[in-house]
Amino acid sequence: MATRRRLVLAGSAVLVLAAVGGLALWAPWGASSASPESPAAPVGRTVQVTTGTVAKTTTEKGTLRYPAVKSPTSRATGTLTAVPAVGTSLGRGDTVYEVDTVPTVLLLGTVPVWRDLSVGAKGADVLQLEQNLSELGYFPRVPDEEFLEPTAEAVRKWQKALKIPQTGEVPQSAIVVAPDVVRVGATPVAVETPVGAGTTVITLTAHAPSVQVMLPLADQGLASVGAAVSVTMPDGTLAPASVTSVGRAQVSGGQNSGSQSQSQDDPSTSRVVPVEIALTDPAVADGLQEASVQAAFIGERHDDVLTVPVDALLARAGGGYELEVIGGDASKQRIPVTVGLVADGVAEVSGDGLHDALTVGAASA
Repeated sequence: MATRRRLVLAGSAVLVLAAVGGLALWAPWGASSASPESPAAPVGRTVQVTTGTVAKTTTEKGTLRYPAVKSPTSRATGTLTAVPAVGTSLGRGDTVYEVDTVPTVLLLGTVPVWRDLSVGAKGADVLQLEQNLSELGYFPRVPDEEFLEPTAEAVRKWQKALKIPQTGEVPQSAIVVAPDVVRVGATPVAVETPVGAGTTVITLTAHAPSVQVMLPLADQGLASVGAAVSVTMPDGTLAPASVTSVGRAQVSGGQNSGSQSQSQDDPSTSRVVPVEIALTDPAVADGLQEASVQAAFIGERHDDVLTVPVDALLARAGGGYELEVIGGDASKQRIPVTVGLVADGVAEVSGDGLHDALTVGAASA
């Protein structure tokens, strides 16, 4: 459930509760009979009108983790002879694992590995191979979709660097494809364990951690791609972040809304929207594999407005609000104000005579 920030005002007998707007407002003793210019009422403390931002936020629980990218299965039969440590970053050309000391290497791209590649092959997977060989410095030509002799020559140079037989061909077992740099998330099979085709030998995750929040459906308008979010880390650090994706609504617990029409009609069923959030600086999560965090989504926001603490607002007898302006000679004058957005104990105000740095009265702290 959302934890919405609500104003809690501490004070003494100088506080009264206004029925308008749900605000706790202060009033001096005898304020109900005092005139707007009455100098007799004591002031708890003085504050200044300031120019700033008022923003409403909704805070949700989230999970910081490294999302799984893929879990490659071995296409070779033999003994697992090498696998990188959990947490290792793997990029283009890095070895993902070895079977019988023969490496399976990471290439970057999105075309799946579905066949062996050799001279005569044509297609998007050939283009992907050549692009990777070019980036690794083995293919000097412009990549295309044809596996010709220059491609085979580049493959042989690559194989020589890997210290494996220089065949000029690329079997399916030689490569794993991922869209970007990845991280080793788990190694379910120990080195020296026999493996066969189809054995899951490693789990690869995204290189950078992200936060997943299951946002209540009623609050889905807060999450749009690119929207700013503030994440509170386990140690209390506030980390700036932004929304990277918003999923389809689903029943709380993981069922997609598209397959549970009956649940959608049940008012007792909680429905949520999965939201992925990227940290601006992933380094703030160093040392964390998974952790519970808090994500604050910004709702309505007003910038460059005049603001006062909520406890500076006075309820007017006929409705509305006013401020008690304190002059340099300690004189007092009440002026009516219009209250705008209120959040986190701060109120947006406007009205004649208001300006930045104006001194006004407020309830005792």
